[in-house]
Amino acid sequence: MKTKFSALLLFFSSFFYAQQSQTCDTPENEPALDLNSITKCTIEKSNDKKKNKKVSFQVTSRRRIRRKKDLVKGVNNNFSKKISEVKKKTQIVNSLTLEGTNVSNAISFFNVDEIPLFESCEDVAIMKQNKCFKSKITEHIKNNFQYPNSSYNKGIQGRVLVNFVIDKEGNSKITNTLFPYKGEELRDEANRIVNKLPKFIPGKQSGVKVNVQYTLKIMFDIPGVKKTNIRKKVNTIDLDEVYTFDELERTPTFKECFSNFDDSFDCFANELKKHVIKNFAYPVDALDNNIEGIVYVSFIINSEGDVVNIKAKGPKDGEVLEIAAKKLVEKLPKLKAGYRDYKRVNTKYQFPIEFSLEDE
Repeated sequence: MKTKFSALLLFFSSFFYAQQSQTCDTPENEPALDLNSITKCTIEKSNDKKKNKKVSFQVTSRRRIRRKKDLVKGVNNNFSKKISEVKKKTQIVNSLTLEGTNVSNAISFFNVDEIPLFESCEDVAIMKQNKCFKSKITEHIKNNFQYPNSSYNKGIQGRVLVNFVIDKEGNSKITNTLFPYKGEELRDEANRIVNKLPKFIPGKQSGVKVNVQYTLKIMFDIPGVKKTNIRKKVNTIDLDEVYTFDELERTPTFKECFSNFDDSFDCFANELKKHVIKNFAYPVDALDNNIEGIVYVSFIINSEGDVVNIKAKGPKDGEVLEIAAKKLVEKLPKLKAGYRDYKRVNTKYQFPIEFSLEDE
């Protein structure tokens, strides 16, 4: 079966379509994310020993600097599209680091003085090296892409974002991968493709070799086939009784905590922290318009363990931040419900997310 591809570079990403691959459409009301920022979060524990300790998250980024648009032609067998790359490096400032990954000193691909190069691009004129890089990475995708059979047969489609760093030795190291609902096989395929990238000529900043961060966006699409992996939205529902964490005998838990027989608040907080790191980044629209502030998010974990009744309240003109925060909570997995009087009950939880911009 022949697979057709198209490639687009959008923001910090290379955007690929496999026509017998899948596509994950971003909802119209979902804000774009700054993919070359690394989200960090902090956990603030209250001094008391109650179970309703608060979890606080902070997302910090550099203010956006607008640059002259660089028009790039997307590649397809039958057509081409023009899109612009107009992104600015962002940097998260916080005390936490991603587990097992040290990319705090990585520079954005579109901000580094000398970009990493495929060996075949080394002798290309400097002004054409960017184009050569995109061409070679597109070729690499075409030559290595294999649609997972099981996902293809089930109609599982979606967008996969692979964030990776090309280090000072020219090796590619994946930092994290975002993938659609039920898209684990798509994630594995995208990671496999990135792991097969050849060794690069390292990028340089002021003549010194540096780590360079890049985001690869791969769209899996099966033309004519309806996507089956659509998460059902849970509407606001009426609940008779709702409790807070400190009113329960056993608090709601993530499956990882349940598997480790750990129903402590610390485990809940740590898993929530991991979810934020894995799924969130500063909204691009907020960067463009210098929007920052605190968003208070509340939700209910019902007696079945589903996350429902999600609400967000942010600063004035901060709707884009509210939408981003709600989308983050919507992606929470099914949890184990909390217990009161030996029965599963509905539990309400609220936490703040602070969006902060720093000057260069």
